[in-house]
Amino acid sequence: MAARPTGTITFLFSDIEGSSRKWEEQPEAMRVALAAHDSLLRAAFEAQGGYVFKTAGDAFCVAFDTAQDAFVGALEAQRALHAAQWDGIGELKVRMALHTGAAEHRDGDYFGQALNRVSRILSSAHGGQVLLSLPTQELVRDLLPTGVQLRHLGEHRLRDLTRPEQLFQLVAAELPSQFPPLRSLESVPNNLPVQLTSFVGREREMGEVKRLLASTHLLTLTGTGGTGKTRLSLQVAADLFEQFRDGVWLVEFATIADAALVIETVAGALELRQEAGRPLLTTLTSFLRNKQLLLILDNCEHVVAACARLTESLLRACPQLRILASSREPLGIAGETAWPLPPLSLPDHWRELLDVPDAIERLSQYEAVRLFIDRATMARPAFQLSNDNVHTVAQICWRLDGIPLAIELAAARIRVLTLQQIVERLDDRFHLLTTGSRTAEPRQQTLRALIDWSYDLLAEPERQLLRRLSVFARGRTLEAIEAVCACEGLEAWEIIDLLSQLVDKSLINVEKTPEFGARYFMLESIWDYANEKLVEADEAPTFRERHLDYFMRFAEESSPKIRGPKQKEWLARLDEEDMNLRYAVEASEELPGQLPKGLRLLTAAQRFYEVRGLFKETREVFARVLAHPEAAPRDAVRAAGLAAAGRLAWIAGDLPECQLLQEEALGLFRELQDPRGAAIALADLGFLALERKDREAARGFFAEADALAQPLRDWRVNAHLAHIRAELAAQDGDFEAALALDEAALALHREAGDRWLISIVSWSFAAAAAALGRFDEARAHFAECLQGGIDVGNRWGASYPLEGFATLAVAEHQFDRAARLFGAAESQRSRSGIAQAAEHPAFEKILAAAPDFNGPAMDAARREGRAMTFDAAIEFALQTVRA
Repeated sequence: MAARPTGTITFLFSDIEGSSRKWEEQPEAMRVALAAHDSLLRAAFEAQGGYVFKTAGDAFCVAFDTAQDAFVGALEAQRALHAAQWDGIGELKVRMALHTGAAEHRDGDYFGQALNRVSRILSSAHGGQVLLSLPTQELVRDLLPTGVQLRHLGEHRLRDLTRPEQLFQLVAAELPSQFPPLRSLESVPNNLPVQLTSFVGREREMGEVKRLLASTHLLTLTGTGGTGKTRLSLQVAADLFEQFRDGVWLVEFATIADAALVIETVAGALELRQEAGRPLLTTLTSFLRNKQLLLILDNCEHVVAACARLTESLLRACPQLRILASSREPLGIAGETAWPLPPLSLPDHWRELLDVPDAIERLSQYEAVRLFIDRATMARPAFQLSNDNVHTVAQICWRLDGIPLAIELAAARIRVLTLQQIVERLDDRFHLLTTGSRTAEPRQQTLRALIDWSYDLLAEPERQLLRRLSVFARGRTLEAIEAVCACEGLEAWEIIDLLSQLVDKSLINVEKTPEFGARYFMLESIWDYANEKLVEADEAPTFRERHLDYFMRFAEESSPKIRGPKQKEWLARLDEEDMNLRYAVEASEELPGQLPKGLRLLTAAQRFYEVRGLFKETREVFARVLAHPEAAPRDAVRAAGLAAAGRLAWIAGDLPECQLLQEEALGLFRELQDPRGAAIALADLGFLALERKDREAARGFFAEADALAQPLRDWRVNAHLAHIRAELAAQDGDFEAALALDEAALALHREAGDRWLISIVSWSFAAAAAALGRFDEARAHFAECLQGGIDVGNRWGASYPLEGFATLAVAEHQFDRAARLFGAAESQRSRSGIAQAAEHPAFEKILAAAPDFNGPAMDAARREGRAMTFDAAIEFALQTVRA
C-alpha cells in the first residue's frame, strides 16, 4: 500500500452514476459488478502511488503525492472501466474529480477545504466524466500523455456557494467526451448569493434538513439569532437544486419593516411585476401553481403573521412548491414542520483535555472550534492552533455557546487581542463582540444588536419574564419559575404561556428527561443580556431575593430526603440545582440582611456537598459566610452552620479546623439549651480525641453526650453515638464490642434507608469483622460500603473500601491481590485529593502480623494497581477471593 501523502496533496474522488437504480433493478449483477469496479479502480490508483483513505458504498477517496500521478490514475481507471464487460447491467458510468490543495490528516482520514472542494466538483460531473480544478490543471497541463487533452469548460458555481471554479475535462480518444451541461448552479434558475466565507460543519444538520424537506411542503428552521439558519438554508438549497427544475429562490425579509411588503418582496425575488387590475398575490400564485420550485423565506420573525398567511395561500394552490423558512419562531400554520437548529458542536469536556497529547486532534473535531480556527486565520493569516492555545480556543467557543456569529465576532478580535485577552473580556462580551462585517445587516454586526432585535420583538410581559429568568443560574423548572417570577405584573397562571412563547421565539431552550421532567435553559449570551435588562429595570434585588428564598426552602425541604430511602433521587435533584444553590448563597452575601438565609441553605445542603466531595469550595463559602457580620448573632442558625462546616472539615481531613468549629458549635448549643445539637457536637469532639489517641478525653465527651441523648430517644443521635463508640472499642482492642455497636448503628440506618451512612458504618463494621477473622462478613460489608457509595453518586470515598479489601487480602494471605488493591487505593486517593490513607485499629492489627510488602514483585503489583482505571479497580476489588 502507498505511503500516506502529506503537505500539498491531489485528491481524486469517484462514484458510480445511477447506482441506486441499478441496485434496485439488478442487485445480484450489481454485487458482481461492484466487486470488479473496486478491483479495477484500486489497481489503477495504487499503480500510480494512490493512497486510498476511504471507500463508502461505490465511492473512492484517494490521495496522491503529485497531480500527474492522480491524473494518470484517473485516466487508466476510466480506460479499464470502459474496456470491461458489465454483464447484466449494461454499462457502469463512473465520474471522477481531481483537486489539489492542503489538508489535515486525523484518525485515518483527511480534513479541510480541499476535500470539500473536490466533493463539490464531483457532484457537478456526469458518469464517465473526469473533471479537474484549475490548481490541478496548472500542474498537469504540460505533462499530458500522448493523445490526451484538457477541455476548458469555463467558470462554474459549485454547491458550496463560494467563488466560481474554473473546470476542465479530461479528453482521450478512446473515452466518451460529450456530456450534458455540468450540474453546477448555472444549470437551474436561482438567485443564491455567492458566499465569501467557507461553510463549516453542520453535516448532521444538513442530512436531517434534507430528510425533512423531502416529506413536508413547509420546513421552518428556528433558533436564536446568529445560529446560522440562513447559511444552512442556502447550503441545503444548493445541494438540492437538481430536484427543483424551476429553480431555487431566496427571499430576504431582513430589510423590510412593513408586513404589507411581504408579497411584493417574494414577487420581486421571482422577478414578477404587478399586473393592472390583478392582485399581486393572484399573479404570484398563478406563476407558482405548476412550478417545481424551492422558495427560501429568510428572516421571517418580524413579519411572521404575514409570512404565515402568504405561505398558507401558496401551499394550498401550488402542489409542487416547497418552502424552506428561517425564523426565530415557527410560522404556526397547519402542515408546518418546525425544526430547531442547535448551536455548533461544542467541547463541553475541554477541561479534561488540558494535558492530553492529542488535544489539538480531539478538540478540532468540534464544529465550533473549527469555525473559530477558520475565521481567525482569515483575520490574521499567521494564526496557528497549538498545544499551548487549543484549550483557550475551546474555552472561547464554550463560553459563546457554539453560536456561529458570536464565534466569528470573537475570532475577528484576533487581529488586536491575544486569545487569553479575548477570554478575559468575555464577561463584557457586548463591548467585545462588535466587529462584524460593515456590509452585514446592522443586527448582524454586533452581539448586542443581534439580541436587541429579538428583545425588541417581544411583548412587554415576555420581556418581563425574560429579565426575571436571569436570576436563575443554568437550568430552571417550571415550578421554580412560577414561584420566583410570578409577582408585580405577572400572574402565576400567565407564566406557562409566556414561557412557551419565549421557547417558540428561540430565547429559551427546553430539555426534558424522564427523571426531572422539563428544565428551561438560556444561552450564556442571552443570560448576560437579560441580566443587564433586569439591572436596568431596577428589579435585580427583588428577584434575586425571591430566588434566594425559593432555593433556601428547596434545600431545607430536601435535607431530610437526602438522608432517607430516596436520597439517590434527591441528591440527583440537588446536582441539577447546584448552580442555583451557589448563586442563591452569593445573593445572600450581596443583598443587605439576607446572609442568614444563605447560611441556612448551606447547612441544609451539607450532606449533598459531603457525598459529592465538594469540600474545598463549600468550606471556603462556609468560612466566608460564617465570618460575615450578619452571621455573628449567637443563634440556632449559626450553631447549625458551625456544626455543618465542622462535619465537612472532618470529612476533608482538616482536624484542627473541625475542632475549632465543633467547640464553638457546642458552646452555642449549650447557650441555646439544645441538647440534641450539643450531644452530636460532643460525640464529634470525642471522635476528634480518638484521632489524637486520647481515649480518656473521648470517654468524657461520650459520657456527657450519652447523658444528653438518653432522654431524647432520637434514633439518629443514638446511631451516631453507637458508631463513634465503636471506634473507641476498636482502639481498646475490643473488636467484638466494636462489631456489636456498629451492628446496632447499621440496623437504625437500614431502617431509615440512609444508604450513605450505611456505607460509612459498613466500612468500620467490616474492619472489625476482619480483625476477628470473620472474613466473609468483612468482604460483604466492604462490598456494601463500596457499592453503596457509588450507588448514591460518591467516588471520592472509594479509596477507603479499596484499602479495606486490600487489608482483607493480607489477612487471607492473598499478597499479590493486596498489593494491587493498595496501589489502586493510592491512585484513587490521589485523584480525589485525599492525603491520608485509611486508618483503623483492625488494619493495624492485621498489617502488623503480615510479612513485609517490599520487593520487586510487590512493587510491580502496586504499580499495576495504580495504573487501573476507577471502574477496573472497582471490578477487581469485588472479585471473590478466598485463601
